[in-house]
Amino acid sequence: MISELPDLKQIEAYCAVMTSGSMSGGAKLLGRSPSMVTRLIQDLEEALGFTLFHRNGPRIAATDQGVRFYREAQKLLGSIHRLQENTRSIAHNAESSLLIAGTPALVGGLLPRAIGRLPAALLPNRLHIQSASAQEVIHMVARKEAELGVVSFPFNNSGVKLAWVGQADCLAAVSVHDPLARCNEIDVKDLSGRRFLTMGDPFRIRSRIERALSDASVVPSGVMDSNMAMVMFNLVGQGLGVAILDPVTATTFNHPDIVVKPINVSISYLFAVITSEGTVSHSVLELCDILKQESAAMLPAFHVYDEDAVDFNDHEGT
Repeated sequence: MISELPDLKQIEAYCAVMTSGSMSGGAKLLGRSPSMVTRLIQDLEEALGFTLFHRNGPRIAATDQGVRFYREAQKLLGSIHRLQENTRSIAHNAESSLLIAGTPALVGGLLPRAIGRLPAALLPNRLHIQSASAQEVIHMVARKEAELGVVSFPFNNSGVKLAWVGQADCLAAVSVHDPLARCNEIDVKDLSGRRFLTMGDPFRIRSRIERALSDASVVPSGVMDSNMAMVMFNLVGQGLGVAILDPVTATTFNHPDIVVKPINVSISYLFAVITSEGTVSHSVLELCDILKQESAAMLPAFHVYDEDAVDFNDHEGT
């Protein structure tokens, strides 16, 4: 038996304190006394061998080690809660809970449409959906924490099973008051001298977009970036510039002040649906197929790649 693991009550108390920002707040969340929660935290620190909080009277602030430990503690509590759910499901011979993980655009835009088409008999009583980076999604599926993942490129696909890989072209979003809104297709050269709205990560979709702009000798007047495509979408609505977005975000969300247009150059957006190795449930298999159908229905010029034709660390594919 593993004797070094801290007590789950201590972990629960720690997560409650981190969530509320104080010992008294954590105590209220748990329905316990502040002195009991304080004692649990102290016992946890002693068991771990490092300090979780800096203390200044009643004020506390998480240490660097405390922040790192919080991420792991949250995962553990999530696993425990799912174990409790699935134990009850097994006892009643019911479908186990389902956890799906994906990158923000795919979880926010594509996944709800697919879940809405899942037959009622296959829809679990408890469904968990988490948004994360592509690599974290891979890790969750590989560790069997998530049964299904939807991820954009590039990523390392080791330890997971591919259901399918799809591709569609990025689209431009412009203000309804922009002269470009009247074009059937936007010439990328017409973006020169305009403010460009783009994603913050230079190694993902932004690199593809910037390469296309560079190849067309487009020089923007300025740049705004964010780690969320929806932020870019809403900045366009404020008339602050032109955005080239992944096709899922661009086609999912309607905004009265924004029009979405195709571009005269192909900027590919590659994404994949993955499952854990081994046997997967009928619900997951059905959802994989529905996700493909919904992608074809909502994304212009969508097509499915042969797995052997894709380099997962190269966002262009072949």
